[in-house]
Amino acid sequence: MKIEKYSDVLFSTFSDITSLAIGRTDKRLIIQRLLDGCLVALEAEKVYLLELDGDKIVKYSKTRTDAYRGTMQSETVQDSPVLRQWVIREGNEGGKFGKGSELAFDLPFLAGGILDSRDASRVIISSPLVTEQSVFGLLVGIHGAEGESFSHEDERLMIALANQAAIAFENMLLYQKLEKEATTDGLTGVYNYRFLINSLKNEVNRCRRFRQIFSFVMIDVDNLKEFNDRLGHLSGSEALRSIAKIMTRESREIDLVSKYGGDEFAIILLRTGLEGARVLTGRILNAVEQHAFDGKQKGLLTCSAGISCFPHDGESPRDIIASADRALYQAKGSGKNKVVTTDELVDELHL
Repeated sequence: MKIEKYSDVLFSTFSDITSLAIGRTDKRLIIQRLLDGCLVALEAEKVYLLELDGDKIVKYSKTRTDAYRGTMQSETVQDSPVLRQWVIREGNEGGKFGKGSELAFDLPFLAGGILDSRDASRVIISSPLVTEQSVFGLLVGIHGAEGESFSHEDERLMIALANQAAIAFENMLLYQKLEKEATTDGLTGVYNYRFLINSLKNEVNRCRRFRQIFSFVMIDVDNLKEFNDRLGHLSGSEALRSIAKIMTRESREIDLVSKYGGDEFAIILLRTGLEGARVLTGRILNAVEQHAFDGKQKGLLTCSAGISCFPHDGESPRDIIASADRALYQAKGSGKNKVVTTDELVDELHL
């Protein structure tokens, strides 16, 4: 009868959670909607979601007076082997428990250390957010009335809500994984050529509209073939990964680092002119030269770079790339391990 009574609440909660997951909304909104549904359907005083988030546990909570309001509380709680193992065990076994039950040993620890000390005198019901692949956390409901118990229907309601949320979280992770695979280079982990070109087109259009500038850097690894011949192609692949990490570390968060192809990389430096791009690129080249790619000797690999700037060197992505490529060609041909901008390229041609 309770499931019938709250069928509309369940349906709307399921629908909202699914829609939010498909829309790749902030995970917090999904959790908030889940807690809202639990408060109403379980007639609970308070609900928690203990999320296993990497190496930490995040506690989300709402009270009955907070239902359908934007007042969800969240905080990172101290992780412990006891709590993590308990959540995983709940994921394997499921469970409904209260004060004095077989899990009473866990209840004081949970209420006093993780939830609220006042919850120790209440009846608690729990259900894991679990799929075949993952355990995402534990959903916990606190009964408001002293001495009252949750029913079997309450348990079924909570399990249904927790399962729906777990499926939504798993789908979000799957989509994020597919999206990452579609936009990143499998070897180095930076953005791939396709994403680079699309981003370059977008940046050209944006800067043309708002009369802004950006620089485009092409970087080529010097002497990679000789490095591979000496240490093997696996070492060469590891070196490319290390160079990608160096480029990402030395760049700003707003810059876009990508693999251009083979042993070439590219960077889009937002709101940056040629001189600013030269300084940043110089830091990258110096960091590469100082890195011991074999774990012992520095200078085994270096990089050369060519830099162009929008709109100084063209109004289209093709022109911007071609200009940077010409500057890179000059850098490679004049000794390697150096940066050449299109301003320097023009000066040399005039000579």
